[in-house]
Amino acid sequence: MIRSQYYVETFGTPEFSGPEELGTLGQWVTADIQLSPHSVLETIDLVAQAKADPGFAPEDLDGNAHTVTIGPQGVRVENHFVEHVQGDFTLDDAFRVLLDFWDYCYQAHPEKADERRRQYAEENGHDPLVGIRDSLGA
Repeated sequence: MIRSQYYVETFGTPEFSGPEELGTLGQWVTADIQLSPHSVLETIDLVAQAKADPGFAPEDLDGNAHTVTIGPQGVRVENHFVEHVQGDFTLDDAFRVLLDFWDYCYQAHPEKADERRRQYAEENGHDPLVGIRDSLGA
């Protein structure tokens, strides 16, 4: 069984089991990012850019069930199908959930995660995970 701080394997798929106040954020990650290490890295990178640059132009991500806007003020999650499933989250909260999901992905598919991390670093000229945990005190 795979388990990280916020995710647990249920019937072979990740399920958010973290704090209720982060539930919408956790649902977005499992529903739209899923077990795609490249997508997790991309999203972590966008959150890092938004955090580092107050002039970062908000970026919208459309997925299977959610639209997410990442900007310097935080992350806005809206569910396409359930109007009341929405929320605004800090960039630090988004980092915590995304990094934890990265940990889950790594446990589920370590070789694939390592390969995608190397590939992402080569394609983008940097590894979005370097120094992130230090900035959160994690």
